[in-house]
Amino acid sequence: VPWHLLGLDWIMPPPRGVVVSRVFSYSSSHLRVSSHRRFENDPSGSGSSMQGSLRRRKHVSLRFVRLKCASSSSSSSSTTSSPSKPAWAGAEDVLSQFVNALIASPLYTPMKFMARRTLINTAEKNGVNWTAKSQALLENANVKACYDDINNPNVESMYPDYYLMPFHAYDEGNLNWLAAAEAESATYAMALRVWPNEDITWQTAQGRLRDAYCDAVKQHRAKQGSSDPARILDMGCSVGISTRALAGAFDTAKEVVGLDLSAYMLAVAELRERSEGEAWTPQGLEGERRISYVHGLAESTGMPDASFDVVSLAFVLHECPTAATRDIVREAVRLLRPGGTLVMCDNDPKSEVIQKLPPVIFTLMKSTEPHSDEYYVLDMMSTFEEMGLTGVETVAMDPRHRAVLGTKQ
Repeated sequence: VPWHLLGLDWIMPPPRGVVVSRVFSYSSSHLRVSSHRRFENDPSGSGSSMQGSLRRRKHVSLRFVRLKCASSSSSSSSTTSSPSKPAWAGAEDVLSQFVNALIASPLYTPMKFMARRTLINTAEKNGVNWTAKSQALLENANVKACYDDINNPNVESMYPDYYLMPFHAYDEGNLNWLAAAEAESATYAMALRVWPNEDITWQTAQGRLRDAYCDAVKQHRAKQGSSDPARILDMGCSVGISTRALAGAFDTAKEVVGLDLSAYMLAVAELRERSEGEAWTPQGLEGERRISYVHGLAESTGMPDASFDVVSLAFVLHECPTAATRDIVREAVRLLRPGGTLVMCDNDPKSEVIQKLPPVIFTLMKSTEPHSDEYYVLDMMSTFEEMGLTGVETVAMDPRHRAVLGTKQ
């Protein structure tokens, strides 16, 4: 990584516990190894040996270092001492601090581009026509009409600060047409990355992911003695992929409501429902559409108490700071009927795959997820229990993801 772009230029050494394993020098004509010597952060913190070695090379215009977390017992954290989360997440871990410093530097722009390119490449190599699909949506006049129908102007004044931050490689987060147009393809690519060594289609990967989620809900409700759900709320539904999956898995539910804070995302969801609704799920018992979408805030929905049998949070909470997560869970519990189920699914902090992600991947991932540190250190089961849920359990959905479920008495 080009350390000088952090504005430090070896005036200060790397964070304690970080080892510089190789130093490269770059001149205008070539990139070559200038030293194979191993430098370790000295106890005094001066880093003088590194500074001297680099400053003597007057022709150097860029300085690159390859870094790894020190394996000595003096390191502040590792997956062995902190198995409940990855070493690259959390405010206290040296590796996490270093990655966060990179993200806060001018490197953020190329990181954002690389993260986006990684997803696009995964999608298009596996039959997802990312570019063509997003372009078609951007040019579709009907999706703009759906936006006008579903957008609630009163919600715009309620956007919390965390939602206005850049994330998912978009400067405006979810509040723009490009993010909405690309959300389906990005979701398909995400599922494909769960099983990188299997020769499967994106449809198979997506089906596995959603089936595991819905099956976890069914099994939890069976253990708790809950009856078939009649009303389901999908909080943070995005473009409605999770909403339609829930409607298909629980075909006895009369109503499935998707709630999201982005009217752009909801417009895409609504367009799909208007054009493909009958292909996804049967009509309601009264002949009305079973799936509907609401533009609203998950922390304060304004919906009646005890009005849903299942409240779902699918791949939502890693995008939220801790305070918002707690508010959302509290609101979800309020909306549940007795015997109702709250379920969230997301990355599993204890997953071996997540904990051992390659440095390039976890750095790119963190660069597009500003609240990931808070997500990975939050005890989700305890949070559910604090909000009054019982029978709380965690279920492994696949090598990367977990579902956390609880029941309202």
